Amino acid sequence: MLTWRSVCKAMNHESPRRRRSVVESFHFAFEGLFYVFNTQPNMRIQAVVGALALLCAWAFGVTRPELLQLLGAIVLVLLAEAMNTAVERVIDLHVEHHSQKAKIAKDVAAGCVLIAAVYALLVGVMVFANNEQVQGLLQIPPRWPERPHLGPLQIVLVGMLLLAAIVVWAKRATGSRAFLTGGVVSGHTALGFLIATAIALFSRSAPLSALALAMALLLAQSRLQSDIHSLWEVSLGALLGILLALLLFAWPAPF
Repeated sequence: MLTWRSVCKAMNHESPRRRRSVVESFHFAFEGLFYVFNTQPNMRIQAVVGALALLCAWAFGVTRPELLQLLGAIVLVLLAEAMNTAVERVIDLHVEHHSQKAKIAKDVAAGCVLIAAVYALLVGVMVFANNEQVQGLLQIPPRWPERPHLGPLQIVLVGMLLLAAIVVWAKRATGSRAFLTGGVVSGHTALGFLIATAIALFSRSAPLSALALAMALLLAQSRLQSDIHSLWEVSLGALLGILLALLLFAWPAPF
């Protein structure tokens, strides 16, 4: 007989396994995304175009609802491309010779990507065509948009996105097949030193800067102690994080 006590006992018994599976699920999800970016040129092109569109949206000062619509369209395209890759790999796994049904399935998956791309294009046209600053650029003489301003937290988020792009590019260029583990540069260490340097530059407090540096060093030590990265890879990650933070925060005329 199923009782409340037996249900609680079962949940408590399976909770450690569930926590481990959640961590592993995130790991496998990142590895899957890295595989798509690493093997699909269309995915890389779409990601670059999407990043440029978001950068233009920030530069031209689009409203938040418009930004959400633009972001949703970009995510839809990337999601469709990822699902298209998954469908192709499943079909290739089970079909060794030419099959008309397999071709139809691949064509339908590619059609979904096309629909998402057309939708994203329409959203982009509607968002930017009605923007006053974009219309000002089309005038004669052109009226240049005002320089946008970013707060410290926003600059750190931009730095994290740039850091992720650099790490993915470096690992892909060196033939690494994993995104979260190993590779020519330690992304975790780079992220730790990026945040530590940003805290030091923004707070200008010696105790807070020392604490942030200690946390970054502990993170680097954990990558060394677990044999995930070598000393050279950790040092390269730390240098990358520091230089990126200096570029974003200490530039003479930033955002």
